[in-house]
Amino acid sequence: MAYDYIEGKKRAQNILDNNADIKESTTIPKDDSNFTYDNGVRSWIGSIFIDIIGSTEIIKKQNDIVVAKILRSFTSEVIAVLNTSDNVRQIGVRGDCVYGIYSTPYQPDIYDLFNLSAMLCTLVDMLNKLYFKKTYPTIKVGIGVAVGKDLIIKAGQKGTRINDRIWIGDAVVDACNIANKSGRNGKQNVGFSSLAYDNFIEQLEKVHEGTNVKNWFSYDMYSGIYYASLRVKEFEDWIDNNI
Repeated sequence: MAYDYIEGKKRAQNILDNNADIKESTTIPKDDSNFTYDNGVRSWIGSIFIDIIGSTEIIKKQNDIVVAKILRSFTSEVIAVLNTSDNVRQIGVRGDCVYGIYSTPYQPDIYDLFNLSAMLCTLVDMLNKLYFKKTYPTIKVGIGVAVGKDLIIKAGQKGTRINDRIWIGDAVVDACNIANKSGRNGKQNVGFSSLAYDNFIEQLEKVHEGTNVKNWFSYDMYSGIYYASLRVKEFEDWIDNNI
């Protein structure tokens, strides 16, 4: 079937001639029916990206069954962690990378992203112990967390059911870029944008009163990223005693 470029020109022209209705919103609607091809929402969102460092080498050196088991177990449990927040709006997989996008209108919502990142770090410890017992290769990850007041639109083609939300702005791009830097070149495996750090550090200090939690982070002045290596103690203790 050939592409009908005459109809294609009409569709593209209709989109370009339409004045999209962009609304400010405190939170991102959960229901996709709130989004049409003619509107958009600008709201505070947060994003977490986690990818496997050096996955290409694992794929080259291991047989297909082992690779499939590692990637499936990794994506399955990362998705389970990312999905524990009521603020989640989208979860996706890109190759060896899993990401979550969240509605983060208030500082406690951004603190929630900090907790999710700590849970992901501890999850990797659990997976690595399971991989080691199976004599599979262990993995290293890079995690990126960022927030921003971004634009959300629905894009695709009407009538085809092929559509998705597109997140336009800093949160998703920054989280992806930070994940690609974390855990590499001597950096710790979780990185936070300055805006994310500034919005959760006060609550983190309250929760761990008496502890200098700022010492948990190293700051890269060139990139503006705060790096850390985090764990959830209760989960970590369970791993030590049960695996």
